[in-house]
Amino acid sequence: MDIERNDFEVEEVFTENGDLLVLSLGFASARDPLDVLHFACGRQRSGRRPLPVEDLLYIERTDQDQACDSREVIRLAGHLDHVELVLSDEGARLLQLPHTVRFRFNAHPELLPTTLAQLKAMTAAGQDCIVMGEQP
Repeated sequence: MDIERNDFEVEEVFTENGDLLVLSLGFASARDPLDVLHFACGRQRSGRRPLPVEDLLYIERTDQDQACDSREVIRLAGHLDHVELVLSDEGARLLQLPHTVRFRFNAHPELLPTTLAQLKAMTAAGQDCIVMGEQP
């Protein structure tokens, strides 16, 4: 597990804007030179209670064996120079990540605007665990 490392440098970003909003962050980790964390949610919430799974933010690291949803996310925050993911104990265990992870864009600052725009779209789609901090 990458418990001791809290910061990862983002190498690639992939987005999708079909039926689902998808944000994939590619980063180098101790276990994989191109690790991936995928975030996905529906374009809008259904308004049904209890929340159906498609209303939640789904998070997957590399494969479905390492996944959780927004019930395990304390906060996903887009900031001026990084993205911060804060996970519950269970979320950290499931994703095999530290409780707090910062995704930095020092090597590829051109990827940050795309990332922040997708997080903003996910917020507009009703994902209240996502917050937007200071923006350029």
